[in-house]
Amino acid sequence: MKTEVLETNLSSPEELDRAIIRARRTAFVARFIVLREGKRTKAHRVIEMMEWGDLTTVEELAHRFRNAFFENGDNMFPVDRDLRRAVAHSFRSIKFFVTEYALRATRDFVEALVDYERSNQLLFSDDDAPKPGGWRLPREIQRLKDEQKLGVVKKARGRPSKRVPSSVQEVVPSS
Repeated sequence: MKTEVLETNLSSPEELDRAIIRARRTAFVARFIVLREGKRTKAHRVIEMMEWGDLTTVEELAHRFRNAFFENGDNMFPVDRDLRRAVAHSFRSIKFFVTEYALRATRDFVEALVDYERSNQLLFSDDDAPKPGGWRLPREIQRLKDEQKLGVVKKARGRPSKRVPSSVQEVVPSS
């Protein structure tokens, strides 16, 4: 049903342009997740918490991702290489998968990771699917985002929890 509605709406040039933006962004994020899977950096924790608008472009999102690595002090050579590859993938894939990627378009990184896990299950089955490496599990990220929205921060031995970035921590007074 959703596919039929999308295909019908793609006849309008404006809707086709919006679908291409969503599809390219989906292809970019999916490829970026795969390229950075085996790497570990604090910038991943920042990116995992990101949200974006429905019409955020690949270039805007790539810039935000790059800034997370730059501000973390990461070596930018491999980051720039992975970003270039993911952007290039978004152009190549779009020719064939506009409808599919537009349907799978996400508005935050948690949704993108859920989509990635679903794709792996379809491709590899549960037993053979790649194990998460450089990214946290989507349910863990969502729990942290929910805690941040509610202003809940856990304490461990008088110190803020390491799971919540220090830039958003609030110390909860003891009762």
